[in-house]
Amino acid sequence: MALSQMRHIICFGNELHGDDGFGTRVYAQLHRLSWPKNIEVFNAGVAGLNALRFLENCSQAILVDALVNFGNVGEICVLRPEDLADRPEQLTGHGLGLPYLLEALKVVRDPLPDILIVGVEIAAVSPFSSVLSDKTEQAVPKTVQLIRGLLSE
Repeated sequence: MALSQMRHIICFGNELHGDDGFGTRVYAQLHRLSWPKNIEVFNAGVAGLNALRFLENCSQAILVDALVNFGNVGEICVLRPEDLADRPEQLTGHGLGLPYLLEALKVVRDPLPDILIVGVEIAAVSPFSSVLSDKTEQAVPKTVQLIRGLLSE
């Protein structure tokens, strides 16, 4: 498959920290679906800069993660990397977070893939809990549907 046609969905999160497990829960649903050969789905967990490998060999990437202070709890947001530039503290966990990963990507990858961030405003990060809050849990299937729509455009 040519680089220009590959599309990656990369899900971030810690399934043992309550709502921070949003991305891994979305991954579990996406992974069960059938995808065309040009779409790959990855569970990046809390990979930090190790997630750069998931951004290789693709022309488009959708990053899925939990968000803080982007809206109301359970609200799904579609963002561009520049939307995070002035708000690095607005994403949860994973070391320095997506803004740091995206800055590092600029150093190691040229040209950059087209990137969208799909996230949900979470209620709370709860260490040592695998349970999502009700509104975050309800956002999981809606997010899967949204991603499928974005990839069919």
